Amino acid sequence: MRNDSFDSEAMSGESVDDEVETKNQTDKEKGKNGSDEDDNEPQIQNLDLIRSISSALTTILEENKKLDNYKEIVKRQSKMIYSANSIPNISINDYLIRIQTYSNIEKSTLILTLIQIDHICRKADIILTYYNIHRLLFGAVLISIKYNEDSYYDNKFYSEIAGVKLKELKMMEYTFLELNDFNVFVNDEEYEQYRQNLEEFNNLPDDDK
Repeated sequence: MRNDSFDSEAMSGESVDDEVETKNQTDKEKGKNGSDEDDNEPQIQNLDLIRSISSALTTILEENKKLDNYKEIVKRQSKMIYSANSIPNISINDYLIRIQTYSNIEKSTLILTLIQIDHICRKADIILTYYNIHRLLFGAVLISIKYNEDSYYDNKFYSEIAGVKLKELKMMEYTFLELNDFNVFVNDEEYEQYRQNLEEFNNLPDDDK
């Protein structure tokens, strides 16, 4: 079995703060994140959406866990790069908050993340489990950021957020693209359907993309 380097205990964030500061300042200059709030206080955006996505994914995970062949599914998928040797001790919600805190990603990117997870599960016949959700989630986040946003960090920065080695993150990204036949396009209709579903799931405010 491959060496699993996912380490939620090591994700202190200390090594990424300087780069976050630089990008946030750049974003403010572009008008992306202009705010009168104290710049020294982390501003976590999209918390309602994060809770909704986390709840939706947790619901799926709990339903899958009830499958009679759940243990066989976990074993069968254990050699995939997205499968951890043990269940990470950080919740989906906290993991998404961590990603949002340091990456400052857009609402539309979070919605696209859920769509990309759905795409790869259907195309690659992947069953979501507590062993693979964190890695699949970050792989989908990384693809969605690069697909949807004008500016983003390098992979070294994202590997520190994800809690995996840089080499492993690159393989996760490539594998995600490969399993999706290198097609990550999402049309407006599909996006809007997922947005509405998430809004209905947790009564999210109907704001702009």
